[in-house]
Amino acid sequence: MENSVSVNQNMKNPPLNVGILTPPNSYYKPVLYSPEQASKDIRKLNQDIYISVKNSESIEKRKTPKSVFAALGLGGLALCYPLIKKIIKK
Repeated sequence: MENSVSVNQNMKNPPLNVGILTPPNSYYKPVLYSPEQASKDIRKLNQDIYISVKNSESIEKRKTPKSVFAALGLGGLALCYPLIKKIIKK
């Protein structure tokens, strides 16, 4: 019984704190589309995606640059240099 008497009255009934409420200047007006317009937009989007995919090159179709082959050839010659030097010396 002693606990119920010693409860803080502010915890039970906090003071009301009301400020000034300002109404908004305007309300949100959603834009509604017709089903025909939505279908037209989706068809246009699908066509753009199809054209982009069709025009883009795939990785398998790309040719390897000649500079890559030149670098690999020079690297191979550098690795085989001691062997070639021995063959020529004999």
